[in-house]
Amino acid sequence: MTATELQTALDAGPGWPQGLAPQGPLGGVRVLDLSRVLAGPYCCMVLADLGADVLKVERPLLGDDTRHWGPPFHGEDAAYFFSVNRDRRSVALDLTRPEGRAVVRRLVAAADVVVENFLPRHLTALGLDEVRAEADAVWVSVRGAGGDGPSGEQPGYDVMAQARSGLMSVTGTHEPTKVGVAVADVVTGLYAAVGALAGLVARTPLRVEVGLLEAAVSMLVNQASNALVGGRIPSFGGNDHPNIAPYGPVPCADRPLVVGAGNDGQFAALAAAVGLDAPEQWRTNAGRVANRAALKTSMQQVFSQRTAAEWALVLDAAGVPCAVVQDLASLPEDPQLQATGQLQEVEHPAGPVRVVGSPYRLDGERPRVRRAPPLLGQHTVEVLSALGLSDSQVEEVVGADRR
Repeated sequence: MTATELQTALDAGPGWPQGLAPQGPLGGVRVLDLSRVLAGPYCCMVLADLGADVLKVERPLLGDDTRHWGPPFHGEDAAYFFSVNRDRRSVALDLTRPEGRAVVRRLVAAADVVVENFLPRHLTALGLDEVRAEADAVWVSVRGAGGDGPSGEQPGYDVMAQARSGLMSVTGTHEPTKVGVAVADVVTGLYAAVGALAGLVARTPLRVEVGLLEAAVSMLVNQASNALVGGRIPSFGGNDHPNIAPYGPVPCADRPLVVGAGNDGQFAALAAAVGLDAPEQWRTNAGRVANRAALKTSMQQVFSQRTAAEWALVLDAAGVPCAVVQDLASLPEDPQLQATGQLQEVEHPAGPVRVVGSPYRLDGERPRVRRAPPLLGQHTVEVLSALGLSDSQVEEVVGADRR
């Protein structure tokens, strides 16, 4: 079977395999996920949470890089993969071969949104730049940095974006420190999802590009403004807020309690509730920031007398924002997460698995996880058959990818 014959067979087929029954505001929207690792899959997860039907194309035998980023593992796949790849089907295709590219070209023609994170030169080498030029879909490209800059052709991971953006220069206490979660990837994924939604609303084949570096810079908000507007170049802030005090963890008898007084009224309520003797200069936020060290010492003396949970009850009653510092083992028992059902369990070939569900509530309901993160190529035969290929044509495409 030649590539032309395969393309002819695909063009005669339905163009997109039927998925689950449409639900949610994006029910019926078709998303082709050509991305891997975190930012691109995160974007597709957000769209899936809103009801989109997502097909993920992966490399045969290898799959998404994050399938191997363990331990821990659940079955053959790393827990990392489970974090952002729910609610999609997996199709294993070799895009270096004409058969794989022919299938992708047909899927692109039927898709509403395409998400990819190829380097520009790889996009060209695979012929996907031509596919993009012809596509009527919203095309979302995730990059290490914006394509019109000198770094647009360079590969990049989250930690590089955290470093170059300046985020690491304001995190930690004594040396540049990355955030414990890949926040540049996550924010990039969110921006990518917003761009995809903008294209869907505009009903145009919008070309969206989001760079990890630019997304990380956008996250700096007040810190960037302090530097650009106020001329203040911040350094390692630890747990202190550059513009507010108190705003961070306070040691208690057992563990820290994060306390935040975002305005003078909240601080007055805090002082009254815990019996803190506040001098006149602490009455305003500017005064508290200027006298941060003395304020922290006084608060530590008071809060060390009771447990974090006890103080949390006191501050909650006084209307002062606070939160006990928890580790991740505490999340399943958190009463708020239990009540809202954000942690969900889904069936998986390797056994039931718990995943973090969407933070959205749509008309009062949290979207349910419909599909567990798929096995590599779990839906390849199903999808190719649904595209209109005969058994022999499916076997030729799948067999080629297995060699």
